[in-house]
Amino acid sequence: MTSQGVQPLKAAIGVRPDWLWTWNGMCFGYRQGDSLFTYDGIEVGRFSGAEVYGVDGRYLGELSPSGGNRLITNLYKKGHVVAAFVPTFGDARRRPGDRPGQPLYSGHEDFPSPEIARTMVFPT
Repeated sequence: MTSQGVQPLKAAIGVRPDWLWTWNGMCFGYRQGDSLFTYDGIEVGRFSGAEVYGVDGRYLGELSPSGGNRLITNLYKKGHVVAAFVPTFGDARRRPGDRPGQPLYSGHEDFPSPEIARTMVFPT
């Protein structure tokens, strides 16, 4: 019988993560493959195309529709759900600095902070 808890991820050697920031400019963490990790190495989401879904399968947000490395949440998609998944641990990494925020699009809000996303994996 196997554990259903958080599993370690065997990262590919030499593969650099793609760092991502929230719309308001906070460094969220990194993307490795189809997984979204907080900067301290906890997988909190999985990508389906540009959209990100949490461990419970609920829509968290997406990569900026205009491209780039920003995460944003479309309010009209908050009801979207995909299959849940068991999160993994990645590598904790030195967090790059924050960036200037950008004005929100109509019908959007900022992507959840890493601290909020972590509580979805480890509820208190």
